[in-house]
Amino acid sequence: MTIQILGALTTATTVVAVDTDDRKLETARQMGADEVLLSGDEAITRIRDLTGQQGAEVIIDMVGIDPTLRMAAQVARVRGHVTIVGLGGGALPVDFASPPHECSVASPYWGSLPELMEVITLAQQKKIRMLVEHFPLERADAAYQLLHHGKARGRAVITPHA
Repeated sequence: MTIQILGALTTATTVVAVDTDDRKLETARQMGADEVLLSGDEAITRIRDLTGQQGAEVIIDMVGIDPTLRMAAQVARVRGHVTIVGLGGGALPVDFASPPHECSVASPYWGSLPELMEVITLAQQKKIRMLVEHFPLERADAAYQLLHHGKARGRAVITPHA
């Protein structure tokens, strides 16, 4: 959803998705990412190259674990911004050189009502769409296993029989 929202709200932005799973990167590409990169040192180098060695202006960490937060600090630019959305329990390393000087960091828990209305409007205009897998109640365990192992494509919805 984040990739789609960025695409719907911005025009002169290059959206780069980074993940450890090729399937998730393909989904990110389908959702509008301009560039998809496997996580690691090569991704950091590529992001630096894409930004003329300045670093990314905005990083949105949807995972929030130590490796992703460490990477966020490495690819941020001076006066950039890191938003930590993921609840992975990681810690952002902070010292004099990292993140870069005057880089702001936020960890919002929820958006405002006007922001929610904006997202609903984008969905009504069909500018964004939710990836959802539906499971009958009898397959609830399978749905939870997919989610637990990071194998679900989008969200999992369990529907009991009426």
